[in-house]
Amino acid sequence: MVWTIVILALILLFIIVAASKIKIYVDYKHNKDDDLLEAKVTFWGMKVYSFSAPVIKVDDDSASLIVEEEQKIAGMETKKALPVTPELLHDYFRWLKDFLDHVVGLHKIVKKFLKKVSVNSFTWHTDIGVGDAAHTAQLAGAIWGVKGNIVGLIGNYMRMKFMPKLSVDPHFQAMVSHTYLSCMFSFRIGHAILAGLMLLKHWRRRPKMSQTNSVEKNM
Repeated sequence: MVWTIVILALILLFIIVAASKIKIYVDYKHNKDDDLLEAKVTFWGMKVYSFSAPVIKVDDDSASLIVEEEQKIAGMETKKALPVTPELLHDYFRWLKDFLDHVVGLHKIVKKFLKKVSVNSFTWHTDIGVGDAAHTAQLAGAIWGVKGNIVGLIGNYMRMKFMPKLSVDPHFQAMVSHTYLSCMFSFRIGHAILAGLMLLKHWRRRPKMSQTNSVEKNM
């Protein structure tokens, strides 16, 4: 009798957790040479993960970008600086290519999961000016086009709960470069678990990348 109650309680707890939502908040600020990307993940109203990093910082001593990031996971804080070199980017894109080659059909699983992701808010404001009225007008039009394409792409893959708030303010007689992007996504843990199981099942049907990479290194 006791074990039956425990099992039923565990099943009920699993259902509650699976039905609960994870919310992801992303904020990006750009002001001339200053960039800042911040993200946090909340579960049941509690912050379980946070990330903060200046997106672009040029290292004066080398031809690389430095991403200084600060992470907090369940209250534990870590800080580190990651140099982004051309070699690192080359290795990353090579890994990405191998990943896509080995996981044919991955986009179907990802697309199915993204359909379960809700975009609860999306705000993107931009102030732009290059000191010339004609060039500023052209640039503002191009930015509007880019924003429209990005929002359209997001809308095709995710569920937009509210109309996105977009604006582009041209400054025709001044040099201005400022952007503020804020958005919030949410999805149920159960959908993420299901997508993870589908990925695992799909991955086991494909040759392992680690084996392929080890063979290449030994050649």
